[in-house]
Amino acid sequence: MALNGWHRGEDIIHQKLQTANDYAVASLYMHISGDLPPEHAEFHTRQLPFLPVTTLDEEGRPWGSILAGKTGKPGFIRTPKYTVLSIDAELWEGEPLVENSKLFERDGSMLVAGIGIEFPTRRRNKLAGVVTKLTKEEMRLKMELRVNEAIGNCPKYINVRDLVPHPQTNPRIAYRHLHLSPDERLPDEVVSFITNADTLFVGTTYQAHAVDAILYPSHLGMNQRGGRPGFTRVVPSDARTVVMPDFSGNRFMTSLGNIEATPMASLTFVDFVSGDILYLTGDAQNLVGADALKLMPFQKTLTTVYVTGFTLVRDALPVRQRAGTSPLRSPYSPPIRLLASESPTIALFDKSKDSTALLRKIELHSSSIATFTWDSSVDLHIKPGQTLIMDMSPLVGVPAYRHMAQHKPTSVNDDSIRTWTVSSAHTSSGGTRTYSMTMREKRGGAVTGPLFAIARKLAEVKPDALEDSRDLGLRVGIVGVSGSFVLPEASGVSDDELGLSVPLASNAPRKLLWVAGGIGITPFLSMLRSLRDAPSGTHWEIRFLLSTREPEVLLPLVDKAFRECGPQVNLELEVFTTKNVELIGQTLDPRMMFTSHVGRIPTDFFGGATELAGSQVYLCGSPEFEKAALAALAGGGVQESAVTREGFEY
Repeated sequence: MALNGWHRGEDIIHQKLQTANDYAVASLYMHISGDLPPEHAEFHTRQLPFLPVTTLDEEGRPWGSILAGKTGKPGFIRTPKYTVLSIDAELWEGEPLVENSKLFERDGSMLVAGIGIEFPTRRRNKLAGVVTKLTKEEMRLKMELRVNEAIGNCPKYINVRDLVPHPQTNPRIAYRHLHLSPDERLPDEVVSFITNADTLFVGTTYQAHAVDAILYPSHLGMNQRGGRPGFTRVVPSDARTVVMPDFSGNRFMTSLGNIEATPMASLTFVDFVSGDILYLTGDAQNLVGADALKLMPFQKTLTTVYVTGFTLVRDALPVRQRAGTSPLRSPYSPPIRLLASESPTIALFDKSKDSTALLRKIELHSSSIATFTWDSSVDLHIKPGQTLIMDMSPLVGVPAYRHMAQHKPTSVNDDSIRTWTVSSAHTSSGGTRTYSMTMREKRGGAVTGPLFAIARKLAEVKPDALEDSRDLGLRVGIVGVSGSFVLPEASGVSDDELGLSVPLASNAPRKLLWVAGGIGITPFLSMLRSLRDAPSGTHWEIRFLLSTREPEVLLPLVDKAFRECGPQVNLELEVFTTKNVELIGQTLDPRMMFTSHVGRIPTDFFGGATELAGSQVYLCGSPEFEKAALAALAGGGVQESAVTREGFEY
């Protein structure tokens, strides 16, 4: 089937995304073949242990199915003749094709779309066509599919997996609700299935209008979406609206185009460890621009699917992740973006207002760590420990569209928005127009690289300019304030806020345990400085554990913040490092209790549950550091759920 251009839905989405006038996009449909290329036919017959396909039910709703042979090995697909696939698949109870295949008996034909992915190599090809022959005996399905559309698919977000046959399955239906009532919600374990997944298959349908059916005939679509585990979200308020972000791709936009024309979609999730399969279908809608950002901050294009039916089948897939292996995550996948309703601490500014920041001062602490101070054009309300979201495009621009970027894959979805922890002193009640951020230069960083280049150049050519950098005229945007990694309110601190099961006496000290890895000290610098404004009579006992390879840089920063916080704070600082810090320790404020340890925090560091009793625990560091620190805290009787944590993923 030769394509005659973009159908009405594809035209609409290209217009919404402002790519309709791009010559390269206008002609992309010509890359879609009207038959099955020989290399695609060989790929499907020799390389695929399973094939995700889309079919329609009696109501015209798309459902995603998983077709596989009984052995879990390639070979269940053959090519008996030109542009035809012959599929011999084993079905199981709950598989949508068990029911949907009955439509062939009624109509004598059936639309199908599929996507073949070789997960160990990321090879992939899409197809669509019409079933011309179909027989079903018990749970075995044989069909011939005449392919009339085929194209190689975008590999960017495929997570590499080492898959092996697993024919010893025992499929059983855990849930089957094909028609949800308006007040029904998805079960918690189904929501968790969705939000823990890193891969899903998206089925769509295009129902042609009679006036353009000859040029743009009805067809189905099947595509893959991938990301980091949790990239797909579920709206908490109804527990059935699935939100799927759309990352930068090849700009065909066929799936979103089908949804624009026929607003329905199926979502099929596979657990490659357990073999469980979740089938969803529902009403779909694309959101672009302000509407998308309102639902999922920082995501400018997304699709919502309001689930109208679902089935969860346990232990069905005859293919599994090889034991002892883990997926290799795609380097193109951006960090997880939570829904606005999942991130109540994010306060975004009105885009109609000109919220900007002028670089005021730079303090170079080392070749790769510096503090940048900014003057804001608007009042900011920042709690100690929170982060500021900044639009750095005036400094670095926004990267031009690129389909692939093998040498720097993160640039493909880079919008030049960055989030950094504020390290200066602030209170939640008072507004400010000056703030500081202590940060580390990220190797190859698109934003920190230019910032530190400016700092080093000024230090070399005109050191005095570091003290007043406003002459540079570097003004960037302020997007908002975010973060729940904050101290309890400085005024009227409650025992509940401190996480204490037994109330403290009015004159009892507030006990905090801070654990930081490297540059993870930044929120604690703000917290420490901000305690200078604590109410009279409030006393703080802080034990600060810092693991670092750069004690000569970070310890003076802690010391400076401590000197600013006042006499109501007692600080016990323990540093874990491989370097000799004896001389550094002698320069620290004598009021500070200082201890050094060689190496990392050991898992048996804490003596027992009583040692940390009554302390509110904060933890900030890399994922690897967090894991080790949580193990040590568990040894001290602190449960993971009781630890306030902050990571570096934004």
